[in-house]
Amino acid sequence: MQSLEQQKKSILSERPFFENLNGLRFSGALMVFIFHCFTLNRDIWGDFTNNSTFKIIYKLASKGHHGVGLFFVLSGFLITFLLLNEISKNGSINVKHFFMRRILRIWPLYFLIVLFGFFIFPQLPYGQSTNHSFLMYGSFLSNIDEIAVGLTDSLNFLTVTWSVSIEEQFYLSWMFLMAVLPFFRKGKYFQLYFILLITVSIVFRFLNLADERTLYFYTFSVISDLAIGGLLAYLVQKYSIQRILKPIKKIHLLLIYAAGISLIIASNVIFKGALVSIEKVVIGLFFAFVILEQVYSDNSFYKIDKIPYFFQSGKLTYGFYMFHCVFIYYWSIFFANHGFTQTIWQFILYILVVFVSTYATAYLSMKYFEKPLLGLKRYFR
Repeated sequence: MQSLEQQKKSILSERPFFENLNGLRFSGALMVFIFHCFTLNRDIWGDFTNNSTFKIIYKLASKGHHGVGLFFVLSGFLITFLLLNEISKNGSINVKHFFMRRILRIWPLYFLIVLFGFFIFPQLPYGQSTNHSFLMYGSFLSNIDEIAVGLTDSLNFLTVTWSVSIEEQFYLSWMFLMAVLPFFRKGKYFQLYFILLITVSIVFRFLNLADERTLYFYTFSVISDLAIGGLLAYLVQKYSIQRILKPIKKIHLLLIYAAGISLIIASNVIFKGALVSIEKVVIGLFFAFVILEQVYSDNSFYKIDKIPYFFQSGKLTYGFYMFHCVFIYYWSIFFANHGFTQTIWQFILYILVVFVSTYATAYLSMKYFEKPLLGLKRYFR
């Protein structure tokens, strides 16, 4: 078995490698995981949920949905950096290869979950049919479908695909522009494109302040996160903005983290009225700082890949994210049917069982389903 350093060198030999991005990916997955463990099927749990301490923990856990925003910024940063690296090596982006890499990485697991939810799950014990549209899901428009019918459908493990749909809409649109605009394939005006998307997102959110579900799920409402990640990669590549971190002392980095985390915790208090329009951008910029600090700072108080197994687990994040709501659904039924819902210890056991089940499935998925397909990406470098 390869050591952690050997794995990193292996990756580095194939393409640019960024330390601590794997750990950040897994952190984002854990944020969403905890959020869903606390919020989905919460009506099955006993009176301990009325405890004041539990209520405080619940409020903190409810902020875990921001993990999706971290995913988006990370994705925008990494994909854009790799594309800019391709331009520096080859002079332009091979759109066909870009498209094939996205298919091999994202589509198999996405459609596995979609096909399971629409056609297999209804035939299983405790299964149920869905009100969602297979056509919408098959077209990577599940976020739009969630806005339309999500409140009438309780099949949460299908809903989780909404963020994947937004990513694919972002990248497929970008590929289209590259295909029809030759200068775009050479990376020209990328920065203006990202700034335009951020501006559109702010304006869109301002025009939809009263529609909570549109603010949460609609593409234009959250696309700023992907654009912020892309803009960060552009600034790192073209202007080396990572140099701004060098004079920042460890204590000041800690203060920035404390301010950013406090901002997320108090977001529902701070971002009210018209300020909702800039909430995603402000928090997205904090996530951009986190990426920049974790990858480039020499004064970090802690590098997240140092947490045991976070680097390795980062490679399982996509499967972990896609599978976790399936296990939340089935284990919540099991615990409720057996009366294991009355104490905080049973709730903790529930979280642990869901975690182990999800992690094991994500590992098996990567080893036997995803990895063989990912090996084909070497033909599209």
